[in-house]
Amino acid sequence: MFITAVAALAAAGSARAELAAGAGDYEFRNADTGLPVQVYYFKPDGYNADTPVVVLLHGIKRNAREYRDGWVDIARQRKLMVLAPLFTREAYRGANGYNLGNVFHAVSHAEATGKARPAGLNPPRQWSFAVPDAVFADFVRREGSGQAGYTLYGHGAGAQFSHRYALFRPHSKACRIIAANSGWYTYPDREVEWPYGIRDVPGVTDAQVSAFLGAPLLLMLGEDDIRRHGGVMRDTAGAQAQGPDRRTRGERFYAQARQLAQQRGAPFAWQLQHVPDAGHSNDQMAAAAAARVTGCPAR
Repeated sequence: MFITAVAALAAAGSARAELAAGAGDYEFRNADTGLPVQVYYFKPDGYNADTPVVVLLHGIKRNAREYRDGWVDIARQRKLMVLAPLFTREAYRGANGYNLGNVFHAVSHAEATGKARPAGLNPPRQWSFAVPDAVFADFVRREGSGQAGYTLYGHGAGAQFSHRYALFRPHSKACRIIAANSGWYTYPDREVEWPYGIRDVPGVTDAQVSAFLGAPLLLMLGEDDIRRHGGVMRDTAGAQAQGPDRRTRGERFYAQARQLAQQRGAPFAWQLQHVPDAGHSNDQMAAAAAARVTGCPAR
């Protein structure tokens, strides 16, 4: 039975509002934006302060509940705490508002869909990239978790979010970042225009690029994610330049990042994993991803 636990964000220092075991949902209100975020969760039996936490990022359908549901059996077996925040279309409009982190202030439809670069920036506290850490901090207050961080997992549009998150949030609480079957990528390349590269993107320093190359980023690619009809494939010139399909685009992204790290003499910490018999499906990728979820104990 799914249990719904709806509660507003408790003020710091107030009594904990622990979540019921099993699958449920609750409302988290982001103090920085005032926006409510519905969080679908699964809490395994035997949960304790050492239970690893994974934050799931849904795809383009904005279907956080379905993503949570796809992880329930695996999380029960592996004793994982699952948090799946919902980024609504109203609050996080288009690709700019979700996949691209809401870094830029979109006005036109082309800007909202990530097909034209907006002129203005949003304050970092309004970025969608700020949500995972805020959801985790709220969860720690609710549950008294002993974890210092979490694994961030995104599939499809969520993988677009998660790999860019590694670039724009180098000091986040995510101790492992998994990007599964991203449709296209933002390269750490100053010769390529946003959103396919970082040319003239304010605030992205050379040190930040080096930190990105050294981030605990795992690219997971379904071996069968080579068909254009699976999900929604971006076919702009910038996306097509990255390859004909998602698997190829991911392989090229990894290879070029590794080459850039070698050229810069920077540490390269990324990993690449191909998942057999998996296409563009969160359910087909979940078991392999769950096996890579790691605890993040306080040092």
